Amino acid sequence: MLEFLRRRLAEEGIPFAVIGALALRQYGFVRATEDIDILTTPEGLEKIHATLVGRGLVPRGAGLPKLLRETEHEVNIDVMTSGEHAGSDESPIVYPPPDSDAFVEIDGVRFPTMAALIEFKIASGIWGHRHQDLGDVQNLIRMHGLGEAFAHRLPPTLRDRFLTLLRETRAQRELE
Repeated sequence: MLEFLRRRLAEEGIPFAVIGALALRQYGFVRATEDIDILTTPEGLEKIHATLVGRGLVPRGAGLPKLLRETEHEVNIDVMTSGEHAGSDESPIVYPPPDSDAFVEIDGVRFPTMAALIEFKIASGIWGHRHQDLGDVQNLIRMHGLGEAFAHRLPPTLRDRFLTLLRETRAQRELE
């Protein structure tokens, strides 16, 4: 499915990056998911609707331009756009363009760097009230042995929450 999406978006010249659970896989953590979360530009979203809706993609409902369904594999695609706040409008964390240095290319697909992924996950956990995203950060901490020094790779508004998640992860490990 990801190859299909990569090919179709590349054919149309639509910049995108994979974020969410599929991005976690690039860092060794596999979490079950039923959708693909992608980031594009506002212009990229317009181009998706102009060129791909009706050609393998359909909106999941009227007035839901960022919630799509891929019809061949029957997979939901959630679209975020650069400039949008991660988690909710109250979040100070804004998604950068998918061609920025917050992303790296792997096999023709752009994924967030680990620091950017953790930034998006913490913002989504705090302001979007998505507790599973905070759990994802704890799993990355555990799997990669991240410590206090990693907090300095994050925006100041997220460092305290990262350090709290780090302490909680270490406490859980001691109980095991």
